[in-house]
Amino acid sequence: MVRVNILFGGQAGQGANELAETISNILVKAGYYVFNYRDYGSFVRGEHNFNILCISEKPVYSYDNEIDILVALDKKTLDLHSKKLKKTGAIISKEQGLKIDTAKIIEQHKLDKRIENMIFAAVLVKLLGLNINELNNYIDKKFRGKSLYEDDIKAAKIGYDLTNKKLNILPKSDSKEKIILTGSEGISISAIDSGLDIYFAYPMTPATPVMHILAKYETKKDSKFMMFQPENEIAVANMALGASFAGARSMVGTSGGGFDLMSEALSLQGISEIPLVVYLASRPGPGTGIPTYSMQQDINIALYSSHGEFPRAVIIPGDAEECIQATNSSFYLSQKYRTLSIILSDKHVAESKFTLTSVPKVNEIKTNFAKTDKNYAGARCLPGINICKASSYTHDEYGIVSELSSVNISMLDKLNKKTEIMNKEILSKFETIKIYGKNNAKNLIIGAGSVKGVILDSLDEINSRFLQIIYLAPLDIEKIKKEIKNCKGKIYVVEYNSTGQLAQIIEDKCRVKVEKILKYDARPFTPKDIIKRVH
Repeated sequence: MVRVNILFGGQAGQGANELAETISNILVKAGYYVFNYRDYGSFVRGEHNFNILCISEKPVYSYDNEIDILVALDKKTLDLHSKKLKKTGAIISKEQGLKIDTAKIIEQHKLDKRIENMIFAAVLVKLLGLNINELNNYIDKKFRGKSLYEDDIKAAKIGYDLTNKKLNILPKSDSKEKIILTGSEGISISAIDSGLDIYFAYPMTPATPVMHILAKYETKKDSKFMMFQPENEIAVANMALGASFAGARSMVGTSGGGFDLMSEALSLQGISEIPLVVYLASRPGPGTGIPTYSMQQDINIALYSSHGEFPRAVIIPGDAEECIQATNSSFYLSQKYRTLSIILSDKHVAESKFTLTSVPKVNEIKTNFAKTDKNYAGARCLPGINICKASSYTHDEYGIVSELSSVNISMLDKLNKKTEIMNKEILSKFETIKIYGKNNAKNLIIGAGSVKGVILDSLDEINSRFLQIIYLAPLDIEKIKKEIKNCKGKIYVVEYNSTGQLAQIIEDKCRVKVEKILKYDARPFTPKDIIKRVH
């Protein structure tokens, strides 16, 4: 397996991300697998940001420490990243390597200044040994009919002709066109196809991209859903419950700080049994933390936040494909069991781009309305069909408030029975864990969510099996215990936090001691990081 890494860097607003996306789209159309990681700070313009694109002929989910090509849109990128360049690597910049004087080219050919990055893209396409037609096809599809279309076509030809050098570092692809999606795009597409009626959100990175994507889809003529931004996160959760009570399939999106503000409303969901899907895209904390970077510090709040005892499902996808599946499952569970379904993600999954060979099938989730609201699963009452009540107080099966001890016992027994039946269905019918690696491997690595990709990319170099947890609630303890029992070596838990939240859960539930592989600088692992720690 060949892995080629390209770093695109420049000032915020200079277009490094757009340049990486252009090359990514050309490569997947040519049959390659790519992983596109985006690194940026909490600013709009001026400071440094970069993307790392990893390319392979086989599935790839992470990037490497060393890079093959450095595309520097400014000098700071050269200063910060040139030490990562392999000895055989190449630089495309205005200052060194393949020197591209974009200002001079634009002036000579009377082109618009905004097409500067198309020149860089064309040089890179030539360097990788790709045909200019592949770049032209991308330009045609994305920019035809727009004001800079002609300039983009000219810039592509000029850039392509600037060098005859080819690095010959790309492996041969299978030539089958692939699909590239971020986790946010997977969440959005799946929500729409699952039958979303209303998405409520207040902007908070890294959950905001889903809000933007859905707002864009909402403007289409055939759109059947609404995206609405209330004044704050408390309003988000309460409005979503109100809409769901009225019969809408509702979903909310937020990050950790917003989720905290919603916690009272989530408890209201528990007692009122109004279906709700919550997308929690966590970020480093406490407080505001590092808004645009990634960690897994919100495992515990996803599992335990809000007061009282009530059912919830918590799903933690590890890539864009699993985001699609997790969202569809969340709508199914929330509607069938009138419960809280949480999709737990982070910036690494939400904003990285993953390659798919096909998009998983998503079933529209129907709501079964009936004239009674007595069941803990299945049919539920709808205003207009019958008199419906959704109370925040302890109540009987008809929604009538009561402080009788017998009613409190009956209500909690009902909620606990719902949890039991829902968990039974999930554990028997859903893919709660995934296992990778050879049966006779020495060690066992356990992880969930965004660590999936880097562990998969490390497996060829370490004598280990990988147990990926997909459902945190319910946790499939029996299957996990089985893998632990069969392990002849060490048991590792890999996660992006400083306390080992998942490791603590595994140790408590499975009565086993594990070795923690933790990273909490808010940047992702590379395969080399994992390989060094597993022995």
